Amino acid sequence: MADRHVSVAEPILGDEEYENVEAVLDSGRFLQGPMVEEFEDKWADYVGVDHAVAVSNGTTAIQLALNAVGLEPGDEVIVPSLTFGSTATAVVHQAGVPVFADIDRELYTLDHTDLERCLSDRTVAVMPVHLYGHPAEMDEICAFAEKHDLYVIEDAAQAHGARYRGETVGSIGDVGCFSFYATKNITTGEGGVVTTDNEAIAEQIRLLRSHGMAGRDQHVTLGYNYRMSDINGALGTAQVDRLEGFNERRRDISERLLSELADLEWLEPATVREYVDHAYFWAPVEIDTEVAGMTGKEVWRELDERGVETRHRYVDPLYDQPVFENHRGFNSEFPWSANEHDHDYDLSLPNVEAVAGNTLGLPNHPNLDEADIEYVIETIRAFGETLD
Repeated sequence: MADRHVSVAEPILGDEEYENVEAVLDSGRFLQGPMVEEFEDKWADYVGVDHAVAVSNGTTAIQLALNAVGLEPGDEVIVPSLTFGSTATAVVHQAGVPVFADIDRELYTLDHTDLERCLSDRTVAVMPVHLYGHPAEMDEICAFAEKHDLYVIEDAAQAHGARYRGETVGSIGDVGCFSFYATKNITTGEGGVVTTDNEAIAEQIRLLRSHGMAGRDQHVTLGYNYRMSDINGALGTAQVDRLEGFNERRRDISERLLSELADLEWLEPATVREYVDHAYFWAPVEIDTEVAGMTGKEVWRELDERGVETRHRYVDPLYDQPVFENHRGFNSEFPWSANEHDHDYDLSLPNVEAVAGNTLGLPNHPNLDEADIEYVIETIRAFGETLD
């Protein structure tokens, strides 16, 4: 049994969040009320866009964004092959085809040099993911999209407050999609937001999130029940005000951890480009499994037993996940079999194959104190000595 346990993530709530929730409970208006509207206004202002539309979660944010840009059955969306599954499953739920690109070997984000291979005349959009909080290479991705008349939909679910060459993610492409799940940099408990400067896209998403209804009685399009509750908005509007402080603390902790562990031969801190502000949803490191003599999963388990919880996700590339490997969408072969430009899904992309399963995220949430940070450093260094 470890002497101490350091959690990898935890939500941080203060008095304002409790007061806001209590105000909603007292009001009796629980669904998409004034707190959601305030949250939307604050988030649009923070990101630097004209519109922020709150929805039920980050996955539905992607679905609605795809619908709003006009994705048709069989249309293709280029996505990275290392990310959380909903980046790609949201495409399938909108009857589209996810086309898997390789990742940048250093950043783990979408590899812009692989986009040409993925392109067909059914491609509608490119969806870069700002994985672990590091922005994707947006200049190159946006230039490719402009050349081929494609939409850019930013999956910024892990990158609240990250910036690329001074621009806040979620404001760079045509649409940005955020998640506010409990462990994210800020949380609404559960929720998502779509950001855009395009008024037509924003209005379509507002319509789609609430049953496709114009007014109280008229259904004008096939919509969904993807609204955000006012209780979630009450948490979010308080959290937005604290994001910069949270991120500064995350950055300080993460940079210290990565610096003090950088000399370990079996552990390689992830690259951070000088022109980005990393949001550090993860403080990511890559395990050299040959030097360690252990898999990433084994290292994760050993550290957990020593009291240091770490993130260990994305063990398999998305194209090796059963839902995609077996070409099954909607419990059938659709949409792949209906796609005249069917891509080869028997993939083995070199960069993602080298990375998948070998990354860990170190504890870096703002609630960590000095003793926690020292314990993480000492525990990882002591564990490394057992590998010699």
